[in-house]
Amino acid sequence: MRLPIGIQDFASLREANMVYVDKTAQIAPLLENGRYFLARPRRFGKSLLLSTLKYAFEDRKDLFKGLWLEENHDFKAHPVIRLDFSNINFTSKPLDEGIVDWLKITGLDYDYVLQSTNARDALRELILELAKTQKVVVLVDEYDKPITDTLFDIEQRNINQAVLKSVYGVLKPLDASLHMVFLTGVSKIGKLSLFSDLNNIQDISLNPKFATICGYTKSEIEFSFPTYLENAASIFNAPLSELWDAITYWYNGYSWDAINRVYCPFSFLLFLANPEFRSHWYETGSPSFLIEMIRNAQIDPLEFEFKNADVMQLVATDVANIDPVGLMFQTGYLTILNKRNTISGIEYDLSYPNQEVRMAFSRELLENYTAKYPSFIGTFAFELRGLLLKNDWDALFFKVNQILAGIPYEIFPRQETYVHSLIHLMLVSTGLRTQSQVQTSLGRIDTVIETPDQFILLEFKIGGSSDTALQQIVDKEYAASFSSKPVIGVGVVFDLESKSIASWESRKLT
Repeated sequence: MRLPIGIQDFASLREANMVYVDKTAQIAPLLENGRYFLARPRRFGKSLLLSTLKYAFEDRKDLFKGLWLEENHDFKAHPVIRLDFSNINFTSKPLDEGIVDWLKITGLDYDYVLQSTNARDALRELILELAKTQKVVVLVDEYDKPITDTLFDIEQRNINQAVLKSVYGVLKPLDASLHMVFLTGVSKIGKLSLFSDLNNIQDISLNPKFATICGYTKSEIEFSFPTYLENAASIFNAPLSELWDAITYWYNGYSWDAINRVYCPFSFLLFLANPEFRSHWYETGSPSFLIEMIRNAQIDPLEFEFKNADVMQLVATDVANIDPVGLMFQTGYLTILNKRNTISGIEYDLSYPNQEVRMAFSRELLENYTAKYPSFIGTFAFELRGLLLKNDWDALFFKVNQILAGIPYEIFPRQETYVHSLIHLMLVSTGLRTQSQVQTSLGRIDTVIETPDQFILLEFKIGGSSDTALQQIVDKEYAASFSSKPVIGVGVVFDLESKSIASWESRKLT
């Protein structure tokens, strides 16, 4: 069976005999009378989910042959209105006009000619007309796109926000005519204001029951793609168990309940189609606005390796005062590691979901902080990787100092954490397994790098002696935590005045 790369229409996928990871058991509870909202990052299958719902309500039982829902749903037909803002035209014409044009086409699908000339009245008219035969299902794909696409054009954003608010405001008064309402989007920006008149909607984004409704679990992958996995293992000439470790490291890790972790379908399918490890998901969209927000908010990039947040940050919706951490979570650059229910509320630990995001995002941060082109950073990262693998510390720190020297003084605060963050970004950009602030029983290691042949433990100090920095690694017996490979310790001293690494000392510890 073919891989469903880029296929967002359920009927097209099924009729072409492509692999479908069966999510219909999770979809089933949503088919009852309800009002739902789901936020998930881009390329996670939200459009396919809505398409599956659409055909389930259009009595297309033939498409569900062999799936869980085939024997567990009555397939009673309902009229379906689907608003897809990834296809509704609001760039060359006003949003209101684009929605009306879309609804007119939907009306013709049901042999009805729409009379209304504004979006709010058009949706109301169409719902009331179609509800004469059966209650209506309303599906909204990318509900927030007219907002996020005009985020920095405040005038146009406010116009689009007013249009959407009026359109969504139609739904609650027509509740008796509706069987189901389901809205999806990437972020929750503007959700509160847009849905203020639709206060009966249930946000299932962090509901554990729907934690894996988008994305692939490992068991789903093993069941649905065994031949493709075997092919990838043969290409890498590696046992499947070893390949799984690499696949997990690169593409797994997304979680909305701190228990279940899923793979991004887009990245995983592209990996199966051409088995090589690269940042497929990240390459489909630039987070430049996020990078700028992080820089302006003066957030230490090291925080993203382990960031504490409360539930209010994760569901932040204020379009005029966007929380960078909340937006990073909603858009898929951070995910939930741990979750704690406390008497003061729910607390979360966040981090990058996987190597794909960590490496690519770190490189983009490094480009921004150093004002270097992507090609320069790519070459620099490749060279740095080679020097790490050879333990060539003189050449490595010479290259690091070249980068540090080029950073303007006005964006280079003379602080230890900032220095450590920059070097951390450089090391992560190499693609080697890199962790900072690694906790052991006797203390916290500044940075740990794992290569195929060894562990490298780095301790950074501002001023003083590199021997002293290295001795801290020895005295606290950090090497004891890494017994599977040889360990190299490196003490590094940074001079804030000259804005450079002043000295370093290395030693083989095991």
